[in-house]
Parts: sequence; structure tokens; C-alpha cells
Amino acid sequence: MGRWDEAVVVATSHDRIHLKTTHYNHGKHLESIGDLQAAIVAYEKSGNCATEVPRLLFQRGMVADLEQYVAHANDATLTKWWARYCESVGDFDKALQGYQAASDFLSLVRVYCNQGDYQGAAEIVEESNDPAAAFHLARTFEAQEETGEAVRFFAAAGRFGHAARLARSAGMDAELMNLALQSPPEMMLDSAQYFQERGQPEKAVTLYHKAGNLRRAMELCFHAQLFEPLAALTESIGADSNTDPELLSKCAKYFLEHNQYPKAVDLFIKGKQFDHGLQMALDHDVLINEEMAEAMTPAKGEVEDAVRKELLLKVAKVCKQQGSYHLSCKKYTQAGDKVKAMKALLKSGDTEKIIFFAGVSRNRDIYVMSANYLQTLDWHADAEIMKSIINFYSKARAVESLAGFYESCAQIEIDEYRDYDKALGALRESLKHLLKSRTEDRAEAVDGLNARIGMVERFVQARKLIKDDPHEMVRICTEILNDPQIGANDLESSIRVGDVFALLIEYWYAQGNYQQAYTLIEQMKDRGIVVAPYLDAEMVETVYREMGVDTAPRAGAGGGRDSGVDSDGEEMMEENIAIDDDDELPM
Repeated sequence: MGRWDEAVVVATSHDRIHLKTTHYNHGKHLESIGDLQAAIVAYEKSGNCATEVPRLLFQRGMVADLEQYVAHANDATLTKWWARYCESVGDFDKALQGYQAASDFLSLVRVYCNQGDYQGAAEIVEESNDPAAAFHLARTFEAQEETGEAVRFFAAAGRFGHAARLARSAGMDAELMNLALQSPPEMMLDSAQYFQERGQPEKAVTLYHKAGNLRRAMELCFHAQLFEPLAALTESIGADSNTDPELLSKCAKYFLEHNQYPKAVDLFIKGKQFDHGLQMALDHDVLINEEMAEAMTPAKGEVEDAVRKELLLKVAKVCKQQGSYHLSCKKYTQAGDKVKAMKALLKSGDTEKIIFFAGVSRNRDIYVMSANYLQTLDWHADAEIMKSIINFYSKARAVESLAGFYESCAQIEIDEYRDYDKALGALRESLKHLLKSRTEDRAEAVDGLNARIGMVERFVQARKLIKDDPHEMVRICTEILNDPQIGANDLESSIRVGDVFALLIEYWYAQGNYQQAYTLIEQMKDRGIVVAPYLDAEMVETVYREMGVDTAPRAGAGGGRDSGVDSDGEEMMEENIAIDDDDELPM
């Protein structure tokens, strides 16, 4: 026996779970044989020095050695034990030093209070911000009826309920309000009742609301005629609130009496009185915003489908009448009426969304409406818009509209760019689609378009012959101008007569035949064609000078479509579907 060193080695290497027990038993053995220093080391290794070392030294009256050991151990638990011992024997200075070293602020405050040093205790609390120390000091002040200080330190301890209770009993209304707002709901309600009885309804309303008693807060607002607090209360009510609808209705009527229409409409909607809210919004010009509209949108399955659709249509109609076209489109879509949704979106003029909506709708009427709208824009300068027009008419199988669009393309090429080759291509594309038409006047339309194509083909041919066979060019142009079988309207709808005259005049001018050029210029004027858009001013002046005419008017009389104004190209083709306004909202 007595082989402790070997036992420690074995425990360290093979039985660490019992290592501390081995050290403790070793310490006991060393203590029994009087080897106190070695025993203290063993107790330290066992983790029991905070209890065993003070016992060992104290039992042997070695207090000075114990004090020295505590000072060098730097162990908070041991230091706190020593401070309590010193306090128990009346050595308060050493006790305070020990509590300070162990950061035991509660014990520090307790000792200071026992000694009557409340200032010192308060400084400890303020420096440490220790809740337990603050609470002890507050209870001490309360016992001494120092209510103000007690309230302050209860608040510092986070015990707002205690602080509010004292403040209320002492009539400290200013402090009570701040404390009550941080107290548990029960204390808030008690404080609210207190303020109500003291004639301070504004504070009572705030506390009732914070404590969750919204009904009582609103009723007090009605009773005390508190308009602003009531407005603040209603703003905090969510659309999914469980607030009593009758109470919301009462609030709405109260705001209505005071001409606060936006707040009244909002409350009617929150109170599920949607018809009343919508009618008031129309009557008093209250804009239905997205939050309101969503509050009036039942979830699928929440109500019957027919009821839900009827409500959504009403909301959409009001939004459209108020100019909220995007919101109206959204609600019409949710109601399943995509055509009305598109009509609302068209009024917004949001081209990008119109194209997107039409693309995902897969509805013939919507395709046609979208294409018709896009034709009112500067589609010739935007290839994407032109592509969308063709795409939508094609998807809708609106061959007549598509044929008409290609005719518009041809007319723009003629009127704006004088590009008869591109115009001819557009007219042929128009004919291709028109041949698919099944309308009653199809044959007449095809004949008219063929005649127009023939006229443009003749003029295109004439322009190509100006270098290789100018005499044939002159013959064709003269025939176009003088052909008695072609009426004026047919000619004007096919080509610009001014372009035919210009081709001939420029040719004769280049040949030096000023007489022929002058004759043709005068014929242009006789037909009422403005000369300036077609002929170079310097060329005209030269012709008149060579003919001995002193003045050469820069512009002739007349106008008509050959004045450069296209009377047809800018009109929106509104066939199939008209973009009309809805009827008034039935309430």
C-alpha cells in the first residue's frame, strides 16, 4: 500500500475518468499524514480546492495562511467564500475587497446597504449595470419609502412592473407612462385604467392599444373625441385583422362625418364592406391602391367562384375608371376576363407590357387589339413593333387586317421614302394574305389590289428603263398619266402622280429640253400638285429662266394626298374588336 504515485500514473494513462477521484483520495491521504502542502496540490488537481483547502486550513486555525492562499489562487469562487467569511466575522473592509475582486456586485450592494452607505451602493449599480444589484437596492429604497429612488432602480433592474406599481401609488404620472409602456400587459392595462380615471385619455388609449385591447382603445377615442389617436389606431389594423367589423364600421362612419374619406374607405374595406368602400371611392375620388385592391381579393376557395369573380370585376372596373390601368388589368386577369384586362392595359399605353400580355394570353381578340394598338405607334421605325404586329395578326388569322397592314407598309414606302420596289414587295405580300380571306367582298378587294400592283409594277419598270431605254420610260409614264381607263382615285392610291411627273421632268431637263420640262411643270400645277416636294428648286428656276419666264412659283396650288400628307396610313384599324369603356359600376 501507499503507492500513490504509481496510482496517479496508471489513472493518467489508462483510467482518466477516475483521475480526479484519484487525486482527491491522494489529497486525503496526504492530509492524514500531515503533509498539508502536498495535500493542497492534490486537492487543486482534483478540482476541489475551493472547498477542501479552506476547510483544511480553517480547521487548523491557519487563517493567515488561508488569506494568503486565497490572494494567490485567483479563483472567483474561493475569493467569494473568503469575502463571506470576512463579512461573517465583521471584517467588512476585507469582505468588500473580496466581493470586488470576485465581481459579486449584489453582495457589494448588500454590504453597502447594511452599512447605510446608499450612495456607494448606487455607484456600484450604475457602474456595473447589474440587474440583481439594482433590484436589491430598489427593494431597500422601497422599504425606506424612498419611492423616487426605488422607481429609478427598479427600472434599472428591468423590473418595469414593480417600478410602474410604485410610480402609480406615488402619483408619478410622467414616469409611469414610460414605465408602463415597458411593463407586462397586465400592468399596461392597470396603468391605462389609472390614466383614464385621472382624465388623461390620450395616454390611456396608447396603453390599451399596446396591451392589445384595441376595442377599448377605440371606444375611449370615440368617447373622448380623440381624432388623431383614432387615426393612428386604424392605420395599425391589418387587412387580415380579427377586429370586430362593427367596430371598424363605426370608425369608418366617424371618419366619414369628419370628411376623412381615404381613411373611411380604407376602414370599410378592412371591415369587408367592399361595395360600400368602392362606391365611396368613386363618389369622393379616393384612389384604390394596390394594398386596398389586394385586401378585396379573396383567396381561391375562400368564397364561391362566382362571388369572387363578381367582386374582382367590380374592383377592376373602379380601378379602370380611376386611371389605374395596370391594377385594373391585374384584377380583370384574376377574374378570368382577359379581353377586358387587355382593354385596360391598352389605355395605359405601356407597349412593352401590352406585347407581353398579348403573347401569353393566346386569345384571338387580344391579338387583334394588340396589333391594332401597335399600328398607332411609329412602327415603321421599330422593327420589333412591326414584327409583333405581323405576328399577332398571323396568330389571330386576321388575314384582312394583315393584308391591310402590308398595304400601309407599301404606302409609307411610297409617301415617306419613294421606294417603289419595297412598296411593290409589300403589296404582293398583302395580296398573298388577302387571297386567304373569306369575306363577301373578297373578289372586289383582290381585283383592286391587283390593279394597284399592276400600276406600281409599270412605274417600277419605267424607272429601271431610264438609262437603257429612256424612250420606253417616257412612253410608259405618259401612258400612266393619260390612260383614260384609270380613274384619278385609282391612280392616287397606287403611286404618287408627282413622282411620275418628276421622273419625266428630270429626264427632259437632263436632255436640255426645257420646253418639255416647262410644259410638264405647268401640268403638275394644273392638277393641283405641289411642286416643291418633288422637284429641285434650282432646276425649276433654270427651266423658267430658259423659257423666259421671270418668276417661277416655288409651290403650286392644290393639295390632296400628293401634297405629302397620308390620309390613310395613320388611321388605326379597329376591325373585329372596339376598345370601349365599361358601363358604370352597379352597386
